[in-house]
Parts: sequence; structure tokens; C-alpha cells
Amino acid sequence: MSHSTDTSLGQKVSALLTTRTLGRPLHYVHTVTSTNTIAMEAAQLDAPHGTSFLADYQTNGYGRRGRLWQAAEGQNLTFSIVLHLPISGTITGMVPLAAALAVSEAIAKTVPPNNPQLKWPNDILLEGRKVCGILLQSLGAQVNPIVLGIGLNVNQSTFPPELSDSATSLLLVTGQHVDRASMMASVLLHLEKTLGLLSTDPALVRKRYTKNLMGVGDNCQITGVNEKIIGTLIGIEESGALILETSKGLRTIYAGDVSLDMADN
Repeated sequence: MSHSTDTSLGQKVSALLTTRTLGRPLHYVHTVTSTNTIAMEAAQLDAPHGTSFLADYQTNGYGRRGRLWQAAEGQNLTFSIVLHLPISGTITGMVPLAAALAVSEAIAKTVPPNNPQLKWPNDILLEGRKVCGILLQSLGAQVNPIVLGIGLNVNQSTFPPELSDSATSLLLVTGQHVDRASMMASVLLHLEKTLGLLSTDPALVRKRYTKNLMGVGDNCQITGVNEKIIGTLIGIEESGALILETSKGLRTIYAGDVSLDMADN
């Protein structure tokens, strides 16, 4: 891990925070292998709830299913948070969905008239392209602590050829530079409020998530399991699992190592 003497981004975020716990403390480094890696190490050492790690550049960032997360240096937001949440094990699957909802509501104020869409389980799309990815990791089977990693494309103007058709940024959508410190402070506040709802009103979180869930009522297909499942996307259940209506009845799909795509009609 390479520490930088220039902590301006971290200092700016800390100065703008209005949260009670998330981002307190906030550890900023310029370059790191992965913020999730160092957050997991901190979680193993009993880091308190809300401890956050922010980096300008990740040399080995990763997302769901071990995929590489590529983000240009100094242009985006890549951070991870240690969480100790007062929720049951059955609700843990809702954490990445709630996080996606929170981030989408935070960026919605920046991208009008565009409306962020949620792609199950935890991707955020703008104009049909991915602007944010979320990764949840835990220390074995226990509910707490868990580490929530977020990669938000903010001011990146170009992407590698293999991502040019599937990725976007707030800059590309709005045509305007977005202040990263203000955006992160807003994201953390929305996260704190939405994750808090998981313990008091999880049904409301599901309702808000489903409202902006891409493909509700449409045909979709699930791949990555031992079969290809095609059906109509109905919504999500209490655990965060996807509900499909198939020719053989309702099916419940858990995130794991599966992917969701819209089916050809």
C-alpha cells in the first residue's frame, strides 16, 4: 500500500461529511491494490462500524465473480466500508441491493433528466451502461462484520475498448465535471440512511429498489447456474433474491455466481 502526502481528496471528503458513523474514520491512500482487501484486513482486526478506505487508484480492484474493476487514476471514487449492521442473516443479502439503491439516489440529483436504473443484484446503469459496481464480502459465515466495496465512475472520459460499449461515467452522461468529494459525502449519507432502514423497515427498501429495478415485468434469462433459466422478472424477496415467473412456476434466484440479462422476445 502506497501512502500519499497529498491527502486533499480525503481531507475534502472528511470536511463535507454529515454522517454519524460512515466515513468516521476515513483512511485515504493514493494507490492501493484494492480498498476491499485492506478493509477486510481491518475488519479482521475489529475495525469499528463505518471505518472507510478511499483510494485514488487501485492496481488490482475487483468486483463480483472475481472480475477486474478498471478505473482511471484520480478520476473516480473507489472505496470500501467496514459494516457492523444490526440485521439478521436472512437480510444480509439485501445489503448490496440497499447500497445500490442508496448510490443511485445520491447520483440521481446530478444526472437529470436521466434516471439511474438498478440491475439486479447491485449494478447501477445510466443510459443502459454501467456507472457503478458494488461488492459485498464477509469473514466467513458470520453476519458481521461485512465489507462493502463501491466503484463509481465519476469523471472518467474514456474506457478501454472492451468496456467502451458497456461502461459510462457521470461526466459522460452530464457533460460536466463532478466534484468527487461532494459526491462521496452524499453517497455516504445516503448509504447510512438506507442501510439503517434495513433494520427498521426492510420492506420499504425493497419497494424503493424494485421501483427502479430494470426489467420488472419483462422476460429475462439467468446464466451461470447449471441451467439457463428464462422467465418474467417479478421482483425481489426479503433475502434480496430475484423472483422469476417461469413456465414451471415461480423460481427464486440467489445472486452468487449468476448473471442476469434481458431475454430476446
